[in-house]
Amino acid sequence: MKPENMPKADFVVSILLMLFSLWITAHALQMPRFEDLGANPFSAPGIVPGLLGTVVFFLSLTIFIRSLRQKGYRLGLGRAALAGFLQDPGTRRMLLTTVLCVIYGLALVGRLNYYLATFLFVIGFLLIFQYRASAAPSARLRQLLAAFVQATLTSAIVGAVFRYLFLVDLP
Repeated sequence: MKPENMPKADFVVSILLMLFSLWITAHALQMPRFEDLGANPFSAPGIVPGLLGTVVFFLSLTIFIRSLRQKGYRLGLGRAALAGFLQDPGTRRMLLTTVLCVIYGLALVGRLNYYLATFLFVIGFLLIFQYRASAAPSARLRQLLAAFVQATLTSAIVGAVFRYLFLVDLP
């Protein structure tokens, strides 16, 4: 992305992030607190998402204010600008990333074991964005092995953190 377009991108993305973080925080506040069971208030399942939502809101608010100072609200939207945006390789990568995340969240998690779903997501993500079919056979093998190791470690570590540190029952 061109540096002169960053205030415009910051303006749009900060608004989206503020809305998303408010949604996260609202849902975190609706989660059960188990006060009637005498549970520690810091063990409520909405604590981490609520804190993350609040932090994301304030960070995106900071970006929003900065974009306003840099006149990022002057978007200059039009047919040519939209066509350029859609043809940009960064936009295509972002859209593909979004699709992969939606598939992970809606199609894999909850239908498969959490560790397997996370492994498949990470290895698929790495192979789509890092694998080079044009590389030498030995380089392709190293890429495959590295993706396998990274996906295995990521699914194991993330799963263990959520299960044993955050005490979240994984699907």
